[in-house]
Amino acid sequence: MHILITGGTGLIGRALTEKLASEGHTVAILSRTGGDFTWNVKEHYMDPLALQNVDAIVHLAGAGIAEKRWSVARKKEIVDSRVESARLLVDTLANNNHQVKTVVSASGIGYYGSDTGEINCTELSNPGSDFVAECTQEWEKSVDPFTDQGIRVVKLRTGLVMASQGGIFRVLTRPVYWFIGAILGTGKQWQSWIHIDDLVEIFHLSLINSSASGVYNAVAPEPIRHGDMIKIIAKKLKRPLIFPAIPTWFLKIILGELAGLVTGGNFVSSQKIQKELSFTFKFTSFAEAIKKLTYV
Repeated sequence: MHILITGGTGLIGRALTEKLASEGHTVAILSRTGGDFTWNVKEHYMDPLALQNVDAIVHLAGAGIAEKRWSVARKKEIVDSRVESARLLVDTLANNNHQVKTVVSASGIGYYGSDTGEINCTELSNPGSDFVAECTQEWEKSVDPFTDQGIRVVKLRTGLVMASQGGIFRVLTRPVYWFIGAILGTGKQWQSWIHIDDLVEIFHLSLINSSASGVYNAVAPEPIRHGDMIKIIAKKLKRPLIFPAIPTWFLKIILGELAGLVTGGNFVSSQKIQKELSFTFKFTSFAEAIKKLTYV
């Protein structure tokens, strides 16, 4: 299979490219700079040669949600980098000859809202109403027009990705490693996570299994409370948690609206992907999942 990946230089993209190549697939990266093919989302331009011989597209492009404080301009960048890039793909396919049969798009469990408490979120649960939820809804809607072209579309609502190469795992472990780690907020908030190896397997399965269609939660079967997650990390690193939990009100002062990402949480179900696609997770326990991950 010949696969085109947007956002292929990020954490998930790099791991997925390696996985797909190992399975014998041909992979090309679509990027502003440094990829096999170029595009410019702001100018609504994409090299049409990028579609040559392509059977499937994996859409991972998008500005980091938690990298900067949320100004009005930053919020627009977060949304546009996902939505406008998808629209560019839709328009380019509509106006050029191609053989694309499948589009697999990243999404996020932020669809349900930053904090859903004790609710068990399934793919049928109502969307949230905060910024991340509204952004994710627009993100998912932006890939729906592919179906009008007869293309199979899969959307993967991804949880917190645990990987040695970067991302949230590094963010969580570094303060603990340097003896300044602490539980954020109450510590009771649920964290739905997934190991990078399981995530790339889900992307691969979504590409090769023609029965995969629509939305799937890409999360491990066993969510964990934030406080327990930090304690397990501290045990792995052999570090004490010296400081008390950082209160929610203080995080809101420091981070603004962004604080909801760390003080809230979601208990998200993986039952659909396990039952419909017979997917078996390699890592179900958080403690087991991080055992071999490196953290510095």
